[in-house]
Amino acid sequence: MADAVDFVDDGPVPDDEIEHPGAVQHDENIGDSISGLETEVGSLRKALQEAQREIAGLRASVEESDARIDSILSQWTRHREDLDSLQSEGHRILAEKYVGFVEQALFGLARKSVALHPRGEPGEAISCTVQKLCLEIFGRADAGEARIRRIVKARSTDALAAHVSKVFSQGIALLREAGSMKDRGFWDFEYSEGELVDADRQQVWGKSDPEGLVRYVVAPAYVANGVRYCLQRVVTVERA
Repeated sequence: MADAVDFVDDGPVPDDEIEHPGAVQHDENIGDSISGLETEVGSLRKALQEAQREIAGLRASVEESDARIDSILSQWTRHREDLDSLQSEGHRILAEKYVGFVEQALFGLARKSVALHPRGEPGEAISCTVQKLCLEIFGRADAGEARIRRIVKARSTDALAAHVSKVFSQGIALLREAGSMKDRGFWDFEYSEGELVDADRQQVWGKSDPEGLVRYVVAPAYVANGVRYCLQRVVTVERA
């Protein structure tokens, strides 16, 4: 009879020492996925580099085209005298609007103010009021409707208040139109008190004597590009 074999029971085998076919397959799948992603990233990088080269080429082409267009336009406009004349026409039209605004809107507001609130000789009072209105609208960087109301002595409840708002809006519209011009003009208030009227720069206001001496400027001139599109309106006094 054969001798009996003794088996030694070493206990359960640790789980990490057991080979699991499913786990091995899983690791292989992860490796394949990573490899595939690396290939895709490489392809994307190449595509991005190619796109960047194309964009750089397009930019260079656009810049070259812009320079060529600028050159063509420069040569074309060099002989376009009508471009200057169109700009001048714009200033001329603006000056006409400005003159009408002074002689009608501002004069009308001043006359109504003097009629409601008499102060001194009516003609002189109207001229002084128009002068102050012109200084407020065309001589300040921050023309204000409230100051215009004070100039004409308007109250919020009287008939002048609505008139002030309308005139102020018209004045601001003129200022904006002037500011939109390519070559901006300016309002010339400069004068020499006690000098003779300069016919190239000035025109008498109302019933002032053209042969008299300049006392003050009622309304400034409008000047653009060295061209005086309308003259100053001045009040004079008789020569002694």
